[in-house]
Amino acid sequence: MRAIDAKYHVENETILKTLTGEPVPDDEPLILFRARDRLALPMLRIYRVLSEMDGCSRYHMQGLSVVINAFRDFKIKHPERMKQPGITKGKR
Repeated sequence: MRAIDAKYHVENETILKTLTGEPVPDDEPLILFRARDRLALPMLRIYRVLSEMDGCSRYHMQGLSVVINAFRDFKIKHPERMKQPGITKGKR
């Protein structure tokens, strides 16, 4: 099992809601932000403001804080790995 965040994980190539085990439907669009994306942390901070404005639950806000802190820590510990999104165009 690979955790995506506190809410979701991957198991047998299926994304599941961790709390309930409910699979995310294959036809539901998803997006993945990586900590090395230098725009991800500012985007998450904006999302936090929007979440607060929308009155999101404490559970959501706490999980979001954990993710923001993890992205911030990654940026501090690995500045050499930070990059502009799409700059490598999928190259290895």
